Amino acid sequence: MSMSRVIVVARGIRKNSTFCGREMLKAARLNWELVLLALVFLVGMAVGAVYARNADTQALERMDFLFAGNFKARLTASFLSIFTASFASAFLFVFACFLCGLSMWGVLLIPFIPFFRGFGLGLTSGYLYAAYGGLGILFNLVVILPGALVCCISVLLAAREGIGFSRLLASCGSKTINQAKLKIYVLQFGAILGVAFLSALIDLLLSACFGGLFSF
Repeated sequence: MSMSRVIVVARGIRKNSTFCGREMLKAARLNWELVLLALVFLVGMAVGAVYARNADTQALERMDFLFAGNFKARLTASFLSIFTASFASAFLFVFACFLCGLSMWGVLLIPFIPFFRGFGLGLTSGYLYAAYGGLGILFNLVVILPGALVCCISVLLAAREGIGFSRLLASCGSKTINQAKLKIYVLQFGAILGVAFLSALIDLLLSACFGGLFSF
């Protein structure tokens, strides 16, 4: 009797896993643009991690206004500075997607934005591992990655919306774009900035709670 129950449970688990797999494939097909942009982001992150082998803290400092990747500054900066730097970095990438989406060439230009964002995250993560080993990995996991990943989600969403609107402009040709669609486009980016704002709050909270536990 117990063996039959085990078989029934095993079959149930198999069916559930098959169902989940099908649902994931269906979701991937429905959001294929987002999946491709995520792959571009991961490629950028891998390139950044490789580049980090020859990077130093000065390289991170020079690109801090784009990536907010100067981890040493987090340990000494004020809470307002941490939040401002984090939100400004996310805002720049989201706004770049917004502007490119207003051009028919945005379809070609926008994929470089998540690539560049991934490069920055990979650069910071790779440098922390190369320079500080396990301590750098722990700092990256606890303080940097949670907020950075939420930020990257906002960039990916912005890139998808920008590409969609750019394609719409291309399909319209010389015709004037519908004002209602433009309004929806602006509102969508307003919501995406809300995600970027959340990522800055997460950065601030984790830096405040755990940043003092590390010393580099």
